[in-house]
Amino acid sequence: MGSIASARRANVPGMDDTTWRSILTRYLDRAHRSVLDAVDGVSEYDLRRPLTPTGTNLLGLLKHLATVEHGYLVQLPGRSSDADAVITWNDDESMAANAEMWVERSMSSSEVIDLFTAVGAASRSTLEELPLDTPVTVPWWRADNRDTTLGLLAVHVVAETAQHAGHLEILREQLDGRTATAGDDDRDEEWWNGYVAKIAAEAEHFA
Repeated sequence: MGSIASARRANVPGMDDTTWRSILTRYLDRAHRSVLDAVDGVSEYDLRRPLTPTGTNLLGLLKHLATVEHGYLVQLPGRSSDADAVITWNDDESMAANAEMWVERSMSSSEVIDLFTAVGAASRSTLEELPLDTPVTVPWWRADNRDTTLGLLAVHVVAETAQHAGHLEILREQLDGRTATAGDDDRDEEWWNGYVAKIAAEAEHFA
């Protein structure tokens, strides 16, 4: 058993700072693509309207993700981007009103998407140019853990973006039936109807 474990370790490429930065960037890029795919082709109205009892909406999630990522991977590490002048709602008064979670009519959906894309490019530059052990302080975190590193903030952002990408995909499927695998899935409507019926039938035993 020990020899197998040793062999596996020997085949793992060197996980130095550069490798980890590349991995984090790749996963963040993947999450970005999932987010953008989930809102592609949705009408202006459906992008903005509340889709849950607590007001969750597609465009608001995009705005939220741009705000969070800008804070953690651009602003706090001391970087700058074109998004700096756009994200003006990130203050105490507006945050209390959930300003980052919905979009006013004066801001177009293309502006929100462009903002999300610009923040992503700035984050990528941060991860390409700064070591992961760069010290960063997060003022709004608890005093006992607000002193952290760029690497931990990158993991935080990847996790949050992936989580909300899943939310977006589910909301999109409920809107018009489109799923994240729609382009690669050869199963037709009849197959899906049968699949859903099978799940529903099993659940009925517990109704």
